[in-house]
Amino acid sequence: MPFRAFPRLAIFGFLGVFSLLAQACASSATSETAVVEANVAAVEESSTTTATPSDEAISSEPAPIVVEDADTVSPTTSTSSDVDESSEESSAEESSGAASSGDVSADGGVEPSNAEPASTTTTTATTTTTQTPTTTAVPSASLGCAADIDLEQRVGQLMFPLVTQSELPVAAALAERGLIGGVVVLGNPTASIQSEIAAMQERSQFGPLIVAVDEEGGRVQRLASITSALPSARSVAQNQTLDQARELARDHAVAIGELGFTMNLAPVVDLDNGGFIQSRSFGSDNELVTDYGFATADGILDAGLTPVVKHFPGHGRGTDSHTGLPTLPGLDVLRADDLVPFVRAVERGDLPIMIGHLVVPGLTDGQPATLSSAAINGLLRNELGFDGLVMTDAFNMDAISDTTSDAEAARLSIGAGVDLVMLGGLGAVEGTVAAVVAAVEAGEITDDSITESFLRVLDTRGISSDCTG
Repeated sequence: MPFRAFPRLAIFGFLGVFSLLAQACASSATSETAVVEANVAAVEESSTTTATPSDEAISSEPAPIVVEDADTVSPTTSTSSDVDESSEESSAEESSGAASSGDVSADGGVEPSNAEPASTTTTTATTTTTQTPTTTAVPSASLGCAADIDLEQRVGQLMFPLVTQSELPVAAALAERGLIGGVVVLGNPTASIQSEIAAMQERSQFGPLIVAVDEEGGRVQRLASITSALPSARSVAQNQTLDQARELARDHAVAIGELGFTMNLAPVVDLDNGGFIQSRSFGSDNELVTDYGFATADGILDAGLTPVVKHFPGHGRGTDSHTGLPTLPGLDVLRADDLVPFVRAVERGDLPIMIGHLVVPGLTDGQPATLSSAAINGLLRNELGFDGLVMTDAFNMDAISDTTSDAEAARLSIGAGVDLVMLGGLGAVEGTVAAVVAAVEAGEITDDSITESFLRVLDTRGISSDCTG
């Protein structure tokens, strides 16, 4: 559904009902709460050392399963948490076997060999079947007037930390307090994650959380051992029609949706222009990349999940942001080629966009685009006119973590126009929320901009916040 300006409409009893239920169950949950609090303390003490980059964490391609350099295909656990966009993508994108708390980042962290496994896909049929997905959209709820919700909790809903499966109970405790808006799952989860996600959702104070994973295919995939292995984007473009690509994306999204995931940090719409992205890209032609990227996004939407296009303004000419801060060619070069798929995505209006940790001469003044108001509020929002959900790549990637704390990165990126910040781990959540609240109170970030981001996050989750009744 296309993003649009959010109404300020009226009240709801949602928070009140949850509060009453929580009080009714308080006595029976004492021991559980104690355990969770202990876990929270442990995670906070370890800060972000548990999860590494998430969105694009890269791992070497698993030998047992022959799929285009699959990110998380192998069942072995890894130690890097990728989450799309370097951190965000390092966890899923490029950590084919990276599962445990040291993965890399959501996007992938360690670039595997360039050899691409033989594709098992054939280009025989172009027929598209119209089977109805078994996944159903989360019913919408109303939170009442956003402006009446506590600032700390509105800021909390902008937190999007990397987690491993074992940390979901700790994430649930934070969600119960309204301090996170979603999680990005790293590692190699087992089938039991379905019940664990459901338990976390039941405790969320602000309705269903975003539960994201990097399932690009190829070398960036986390759920292959409990769903199916996907070919890389390059292989899909070389071996499948657009209809087949959409059907593949839809069928896989149905499978991960049944596990409780609500967002796939895909597709990559970067061009393969000789940089780090390689087979994660559909190709080097901007029209082909746009067409296959949109076919993949439409398949994910068909299944009732949310896709994310990444990594704005285009990672195809850059080095690996998991291991350093890439510098791209000037903005004029990007406008003519790499930026085209993102401009088309803005024109569509219904696809969230992930920002890459990328320096653009003449635009970001030496900063990564994720922290740059010129890149986000300036180029993406004001010039191109994008009013949809914007998220960062993972903050555990070296491009950010080498010089900036999660709290400072979040303060800068939210001030620059970002709605969701991909923190390196659960231990960073409370300190980051406090830092952003302090920035609002000091006048560095406006309260209105926090509310706008809060509403975009809720809209993505199927939750309304009306202020007119």
